[in-house]
Amino acid sequence: MISYQETQALLKDQAPLAPHRVKIGDACGLIAAKDVVSQVFVPSFLNAAMDGFAVNTLDLENASLTNPIILSVMGRSMAGEVFHVGKGGAWEIMTGAYVPEGYDAVIKVEDVVVIKKHSHGAPAEIQISQPIAKNENIRRVGEDFKPNKQILKKGQLITPSSIMALSAVGQREILVTPRPRVTVFSSGKEVVDEQDKELLPGQIRDANGPFLMATLKKCNCNAHYAGLIKDEPEEFEAKITANLNNTDIFISTGAVSAGSFDFIPTSLQKLGADIIFHKAAIRPGKPILYARFSNGTHFFGLPGNPISAIIGFRFFILSLLHHLQGHPAEQPLKAKLNAPCSKPHDLRFFAKAKLSNTNNADLVVDIIQGQESFKTHSLLSANCWAVLKEQQKDRQEGEIVDVYPVMPGELRF
Repeated sequence: MISYQETQALLKDQAPLAPHRVKIGDACGLIAAKDVVSQVFVPSFLNAAMDGFAVNTLDLENASLTNPIILSVMGRSMAGEVFHVGKGGAWEIMTGAYVPEGYDAVIKVEDVVVIKKHSHGAPAEIQISQPIAKNENIRRVGEDFKPNKQILKKGQLITPSSIMALSAVGQREILVTPRPRVTVFSSGKEVVDEQDKELLPGQIRDANGPFLMATLKKCNCNAHYAGLIKDEPEEFEAKITANLNNTDIFISTGAVSAGSFDFIPTSLQKLGADIIFHKAAIRPGKPILYARFSNGTHFFGLPGNPISAIIGFRFFILSLLHHLQGHPAEQPLKAKLNAPCSKPHDLRFFAKAKLSNTNNADLVVDIIQGQESFKTHSLLSANCWAVLKEQQKDRQEGEIVDVYPVMPGELRF
């Protein structure tokens, strides 16, 4: 049995997934494999921030209600038209259109009075009763992006907002870390994975498989459920062999403890896998197993109790997934215990807990009832895990503990 810290160091020692290039339209939800910076100016030309009239601010220095300035409208520009050169006076302009040379501000259409029109209806003369500041209502060159301005950091999730920025600077492709390919299966003669099947005495429904599949998809993995293994080593070995070359990570639940039917460690050795660690100094989830095959495929054997399986995924598999995709290591929140708590062992304890805000914005955490590893109902009222470290057996109200959301991005008060 090794410490939790040692397990994390071993997971972070694994080689990341090899990056590849994808088109921007296919990049959402993936992880940037390198920093991305702009190569261009955005906007690339002076353009109007709203509909109005381009003017020279010097012409309007003395404009007021008692001294309105009248300007002739020398032309007009729509967005997307060719550039024009101003000829004094004012120039009617639409949002996004190039500001002609000779003008240094755009006055809103609401702030002018059209006093004369051409025969075709366009403004010919306008009256302005207020001065305007230089560059007002003008989008300047590079105001959004300049060359070398960072758009994405290595390890950053590519979101729809990222796609917008990448498209704005003309990025056609991006180097990304691929979605990990994950194969999941459950084990146990007592386990039933058909939800509409009536249970016989001694049987239980598979809760781990659906949890893992749902969570993996939310974590942007290509997840495949390989089915239920009824504690048959030969079937387990056949499934591993069949999927070995198209899987980055195997996850199984059950059959990793020390019982007579816990066959997975022996089968993995038979298949040539290197068992990196088996049993960690944690609770729940102590029997967790991590192995690696010679082709680089990873294997996690999670205990069968649901909360043990969740802990194994949350604090081990996610750590590896983040590392493989180039994510920075997750950092815990810090919160004050709302009441004393204790644990009778020297293991790192991941407790179902409820995090909340006080009136003065402090984070406080309550350890909730129902900590047993087979109880899933108590997890429904939890929004986080409070971590009680190995030697911290007795903690007092107000002491600080590490806190993690039940799953990343799912913290709700």
